[in-house]
Amino acid sequence: MTEDPIWRQATTGTAPPPPPRKPRPRRALLVLAISVAVLLVAGVAIVGYLAQTATQSLSKIPREPSALPANVDRPPTPTPSRGGALPAMNIVLIGADDWVPKENGRSDSLMVVHISSDRSRVYIVSFPRDMWVAVPGHGQAKINAAYSWGGTALAVQTLEGLTGARIDHVVTTNLDDFVGLVNVVGGVTVDNPVPSTAKDPTTGATYSYPKGPVYLDGAMALLFSRQRYELPNGDFDRALRQRALIKALALKVATPQVLANPVVLGNVIRSVAKYVKVDAAMTDSVIIDLATSMRITSGDQIVSLQAPIAGLGTSSDGQSIDLVDSAAVATLGRALQTDTMAAYVAAHPK
Repeated sequence: MTEDPIWRQATTGTAPPPPPRKPRPRRALLVLAISVAVLLVAGVAIVGYLAQTATQSLSKIPREPSALPANVDRPPTPTPSRGGALPAMNIVLIGADDWVPKENGRSDSLMVVHISSDRSRVYIVSFPRDMWVAVPGHGQAKINAAYSWGGTALAVQTLEGLTGARIDHVVTTNLDDFVGLVNVVGGVTVDNPVPSTAKDPTTGATYSYPKGPVYLDGAMALLFSRQRYELPNGDFDRALRQRALIKALALKVATPQVLANPVVLGNVIRSVAKYVKVDAAMTDSVIIDLATSMRITSGDQIVSLQAPIAGLGTSSDGQSIDLVDSAAVATLGRALQTDTMAAYVAAHPK
């Protein structure tokens, strides 16, 4: 992957940084989804780079005791695939939109990150926010309403009920704030699947996002990840872009420019607590153990996909919704639960 700058009409006239050297493969770090990637970097930093400072920063990440469902029936721990010494892991990433008064905000983006038991594969699965699902205690609704009504615990319970797969951990972030990490690491190059242009409502700058490799700084990344109506497939294309941004940031964090630079890496770790919250079970030791057990050496080992839907529809009260393909989602859920995502992806290449 190369750092190809894009054209942009901006008030500053500042050019993007020069292309870095091609990164060498890293054992632990081409991982996960925005915040999860940074958490894993923090764990490796503790082992190899920043020691006490990193430990202190990691401990400052807010933990939520009630982030996971309690006193309800839940699926069992995911089973390891053949040859896997560790349990597989499912982590939910919730990008929250906190504008709703007196509510948690709605989950603007909802993804399940599956880590294989042999730690050699990571799968990022988007669940479109308009999926029409059963929300426990509330009946049928859009899946993003679960977070609004009951926080992360209800969002997780809804996902588990939909898929039948156990969710081990949850990471919540405000996407608008979290893209600040893009600037901390010096920008990222995204393999953009959908071309478009966008105008920054704050600065008036106009950005062009051609298809293919696109260099993004923080402001550009925010617009890139938020565009919806300008894209031909709306929310589906936006989710596709968000997964591309997640992968790009994970890959950038894994480069020597970040990992081998104590100043930059220290800034990344210290930024985590500003942007994310995790469940109480995601302790410092869990993060460190996960980070040091990963066997990711190539971007090809990070796979992006979307939960299946049957089409578009309208609810009884007139809402535009995404209809769930129940059989296909059940198949996806079994793959998440039994750590057979490789076989699922092979059988569903589109």
